[in-house]
Amino acid sequence: MFRQYYAGRWFAPRDNPLRVGPVAQGTLYRLPEYLTHGRDVTWMVMAFCNGVVAAACRDPATGRWVDRVIAGRSDRAIIRRLADGVCCEIAVARLLQVDEAQGGGASPGLPDVGRFHKAYRPCPQVLAA
Repeated sequence: MFRQYYAGRWFAPRDNPLRVGPVAQGTLYRLPEYLTHGRDVTWMVMAFCNGVVAAACRDPATGRWVDRVIAGRSDRAIIRRLADGVCCEIAVARLLQVDEAQGGGASPGLPDVGRFHKAYRPCPQVLAA
């Protein structure tokens, strides 16, 4: 299942009511192409995968351990090579390492919550601060 990145509470707990993650969809990365001896190739982040937790719970009927899909865990991204459209999967941690190595990319901008999400009501603690 493809979806936009949804950061957990541990990523950005303060001024991030919609929990926007550290990598935005559509971000371009220059990653080395290993088959052509390290020449950089441009890739674009297409989507993020839901995480699969291996052996998450035990099935009471069979007594075997089964895997579960966790919807809020995005540790893998699907990227597309712009040269020929080849898609592959990569760890989000690797994309963050590339950001740091190439001078650090800015975090994606937060949407205007009051304008686009009128049903959102901030917590009383946020209003008092």
